[in-house]
This record gives sequence, structure tokens and C-alpha cells, in this order.
Amino acid sequence: MTRRPLARSTSLLAALFGRIGVLFLLIVLAVGSIAFFTAQRRINEIYDGQLIVGANVLRALMDEEVREEPATHDISELQVDDAAILSPDERQAFNDYADWRMFRIWRGAQVVIRSDTGPPLVAPSAQNGFSDVAGPKYRWRVYTLHVPRQRVVVQIGERTDIRLVLVRGIALGLALPLLLLIPTAAVLIWLSLSDGLQALRTLISEIGRRTLRDLSPLPLEPWPRDLHPLVRSINRLFERIDRSLQHERRFLDDAAHQLRTPLAAVKLQTQLIAGEDDPAERQAMTAQLVESVDRASALTDRLLTLARLEASRAPSGKGGDLREETVAALADLAPVAARRQVELSFEGRGRFASGDPALLRLIATNLVENAITHAPERSEVAVRLSSSGGRHRLVVTDGGPGIPAGERDKVLERFHRGPSASPSGAGLGLSIVGEAVRLLKGRLQLRDRDDGAPGLCVEIEVPEAE
Repeated sequence: MTRRPLARSTSLLAALFGRIGVLFLLIVLAVGSIAFFTAQRRINEIYDGQLIVGANVLRALMDEEVREEPATHDISELQVDDAAILSPDERQAFNDYADWRMFRIWRGAQVVIRSDTGPPLVAPSAQNGFSDVAGPKYRWRVYTLHVPRQRVVVQIGERTDIRLVLVRGIALGLALPLLLLIPTAAVLIWLSLSDGLQALRTLISEIGRRTLRDLSPLPLEPWPRDLHPLVRSINRLFERIDRSLQHERRFLDDAAHQLRTPLAAVKLQTQLIAGEDDPAERQAMTAQLVESVDRASALTDRLLTLARLEASRAPSGKGGDLREETVAALADLAPVAARRQVELSFEGRGRFASGDPALLRLIATNLVENAITHAPERSEVAVRLSSSGGRHRLVVTDGGPGIPAGERDKVLERFHRGPSASPSGAGLGLSIVGEAVRLLKGRLQLRDRDDGAPGLCVEIEVPEAE
């Protein structure tokens, strides 16, 4: 899974602080919620226990006072006289329940005593236990206790909003310290993050002081272990930059060296032409001058082509066909082959979709031109195309002197010229082909001819275009 980079205008410190701050707030909310619901559950358990105790106390107080009377009246018509049932002290104890508590004593289906408060009269349930009853203004938590021996049912209850008031009080008591903790924690988190990122700031400052003259690797020891992967990545980047700079310096040195000779020849020939009075000699020297300029121009073009290829990261286009580009290259080079009395043959039918058409033309042109240059007169340069397994192959075979096995890796280097190289060559053709094949994610191979005859067989293999 790919992670999204931070917004350009957001600092790392602010981003970390925001994320940790949100996490801290969520933790505070979770702790507060857990504490609230835990307190609520515990308060309900305690108050339910008090209701059970109250019901049993009330039953004990009335154990001798409850008189046996027939239950002949309806609940709504019952007139209760509790003075004869409870003593004044006992009545005062019941009054301590105040407005937020209630009690009722049932004998059979009749209420023989009850408080002034409570929900509407409803026949008690057949089992001992708790029930929630809605009243005109409040909800009540009622506990029912059956006394079978006396056919008496004791109910005692209290308003549920009283419990909520107590829970809210406890929650408020918890919330105030948490609210005071939030700004304190925010300051501490900010200071901790700022101090923790100091090593990263120091690393950034160290990298900022580096120049192209100082690309030595950074040591790992001064930095925290969490920054070691970053330091290693930076060191690898320094190494690649250093290799690239060395590569460019070698390229410039080689290019200057290669261009020095044709430019010196052009200068010398120009001076000779200026001092020559014979028109025939001047014409011959002018032809040599044009040839020298053409060689210098061709060398410059190849240098620029190689530089562009080495700087490329990926092909610039798609939709090319290896067969079409090879046929076009053969058509362009047919006059060159005719002047050297070299015969060109081609074999390959079908479609060979292989990627960037410019790279495919470059590969075919350089391979065929290189083969024509090294092929002897009245020989053949054979070009063959084939496909298998989703990959396309171009094979160019000539009858020239070939390349020794020990030299085949070297000829792919820039400006390397083997012992059988043409005097007009610059040693760049196979280097250009190698770079183009690399960009196409293909493969280049130099080998002897399959029939055992003298010559060289160059095979390139490129994948099918997606």
C-alpha cells in the first residue's frame, strides 16, 4: 500500500502533532466514556442494592404490624389508614425517603400502605425483581419483594433521574481534570516532538552543507537508529550522483578527444586549400574537407544521440512496429550498401509491436549500418525477424572479420574500437544500440554466425508492447 506524501505547506512537526493530538483526544474521550459508563453501572448496582435492603427492612418493620384483612375493595376505591400499622418512629423513617423515593405494601390485590410519591398504581409482578415504570413526570426504578407467608408484597423504588444527577456529577468531576490535562499534554507533546526532530534538522543541515565536490557517505554513528535507513538512502543517492558525474566527465573527455582529430583535420585542410593555386588540387582538397566535415558531423550526431539515450529513463512513445522500422532503415541504407557492393536480404512477416518507434529505428539503423561498414565487397548482410513467447528478435548477420569473444563486452563501451574497426568509425554504434535496448527492457547479444562462416551475428530481443 502506497502512502500519500504530506501536503507541501504542512510541516512534519505540525503533521505529527496533529496526528498525536487527535489520538490523544480520542484516548481522553475513550477514558472519559469508559469512566462515565463504569460509574453509571456501579451507581446503579449500589442503588439497586439499597432498594433490596430497603425492601427487606420495610418487610421486617411490618412483620408484626401487618394485619390480616380481607381484600374486598378495588385498588382505586381503597382508603388506607396506616396509623394503626406503623408507629410514629417507623413512619418518620419512611418519610426520610422524601419525594424521590416511594414504597407500597400490597396484601393480595389491595394496597394497604403507600407513600405519597411514586408512579401510577399497577398490580405488582408475580416474581421478585426490578422493573422500570414510567410516571407522569419521572421514570421510577421499582423493586418488588413477595412475602408469601403473609400474602404481602413490598414495593420500594426511586426516581432514575436522581441517579443521573449523581452520574453527571461524577462525570463533571472527571471531566475537569481531563480538560486541564489537554493543554498541558499539548505543550508537552509539542516540546517532545520538537526535541525529537532535532536530529532530523541536524541531518538536513549536514546535507545542505554538501557540494558536488563532497559526495562522501555520511557516517551512521551520530544519528539515531530510526534515521539510519534515511542516511543509507542518502548515501546511495550520493553514490549514484558521483557515478553519474564521473560518467559525464568521462563522456566529455572522450568526446573532446574524439572531436579533436576531425576538427584538426578540417583546420589543416582549410589552410592547405587557402594556399593551393592549382584548381584541380583545390577541388580534391575541397572534397576531402567535405568528407572530414561529414565525419565530424556524424560523430557529433552520434554523441548527442548517445547522451540523450543515457539521460532517458523510459521510452518517449509507444506503438512502434519492429518490422516497419527495420524495413524503413533498410530502405534508407540501401544506397550505402549499393556503393559498397553489399547485398541486403530481409526475412520476417507479420506484426512485431515492440514499443517506441524512434528507438526501434535507431537500433535497426545502427545494426545494419555497422554490418554494411564491416562487410567485405560482394558479401551479404542478412536481416531476420522472429517472435516467440511474447518477445521479438532482430538478428543481423554479416560476413566481415567478426569480433573476438574477449572483445565483445568492450565494443559496447563508448569509443571502443576493435582491431578490425573501420577507420571512419567512431566506436559509438553498438553503444547506442545497447542504450536503446536497455530503455526497451530488451537484451543484446553478440555471437558467431550459426553456419560457422566468418562474420558476426548481432541479436537483439525486445518484449511485446503492452
